[in-house]
Amino acid sequence: MTKKNYFYLFPRAINFVRLQFSNKFLKSSVDSTSNFSTNITKFSFDKEEKELYLRLTQAFRENLKSNRHKPEIFYDNLIKSSILETSKILEKPNPVSEIFKTEETNNIKANIYLASENKDINKLRELYQKYKKLSIADEPVYKEFIISFIKDEVETAKAIYEEMRNNGVLPTISTLVALIKATMNTPAADYYVKEIEDLGLQFFTKHQFHVLLNYYISKKDAQGVQSLWQEMLNLDNNSIIDFKPNSYSYVRYIGFLCKMNLFGKAIKTLYIMENEGIRPFQREFLDYVIQPLAMNKHPQVAWQFLSFYRKRVLSSPSIYSNYYSLILEAFVKQNDLNAARRVLVDMELTGVNFDDKAKEILVSIQKTKVQFGDEEAYEYGLIPDLNAQGKH
Repeated sequence: MTKKNYFYLFPRAINFVRLQFSNKFLKSSVDSTSNFSTNITKFSFDKEEKELYLRLTQAFRENLKSNRHKPEIFYDNLIKSSILETSKILEKPNPVSEIFKTEETNNIKANIYLASENKDINKLRELYQKYKKLSIADEPVYKEFIISFIKDEVETAKAIYEEMRNNGVLPTISTLVALIKATMNTPAADYYVKEIEDLGLQFFTKHQFHVLLNYYISKKDAQGVQSLWQEMLNLDNNSIIDFKPNSYSYVRYIGFLCKMNLFGKAIKTLYIMENEGIRPFQREFLDYVIQPLAMNKHPQVAWQFLSFYRKRVLSSPSIYSNYYSLILEAFVKQNDLNAARRVLVDMELTGVNFDDKAKEILVSIQKTKVQFGDEEAYEYGLIPDLNAQGKH
């Protein structure tokens, strides 16, 4: 079987490596009749130089075996990063360090960290100008500058990103996620998300997932949110990294489903969350999940999860009045007076004050005299005494 030639996949990187190796190795050590090919097909110079080339590109060639279906742009930085990583194992000074000016860039990265810690924006600007003079396009250094500027000067961080891309450097997911978080709800965030999609990048931390989740929620993109959620579940099943959704993830996701009137999926996800032993404690759970469920014909589910929440979060009973009233109102609209009675008793036993709406509902139920309208019901506490509520 003929060995496949991958030159067409990574023209910029191949030309770069060819030029650098030609400048450093061949001008002085190889005669004019020798041939040098970066297509990994033939060598006609010294065995030592061939071994050096193979050693420097070993990591790349190993990656290539398992990534043959990646897009073309994937390979441009892969060659460079593979050569840099492999060169670190060389004990003596080597041409790769000289080509990529690793000592200078490492020194700049250390100073970026110090300037960032001291919040010295002027020093960061000075370091960036110094870095530009090196004429080296190194993604990790660009990322350090972007992350450092993004805290106080988002526009500068955006400009550095554009310079990085114009210099042919591919970003990492962490750089793009940081930019998305800083530019949320602006057209710039849309651009960075498109970069992720076009480059085929994959989030690999919960923080990155949450930023992307918040982005799609901010765009009211139901398909984007659900696709991202499924992607996260697939990663949780197939990754050594723990991607299991936490309380924050569930509140954001289920709350969004409720907002988009996808109540069937929201309720299904609620019970999955419950089965996994995750019970939210955020106040947002009441506003984004309990309230819309109660107001949209799902009072039973709303009451069940409100009870779970109340037993776990030791808050003043007064904060629950509105949510109980919404649940009461929903049961009355469904003509489920038995359920309404149980909610009233639950409120009485837990010390939740009746707001005006709850009082109106109680009066309405009392007038019906259905099932629990006699005096025995009051005596046994099945119906709270309205006058007693006024004393709270």
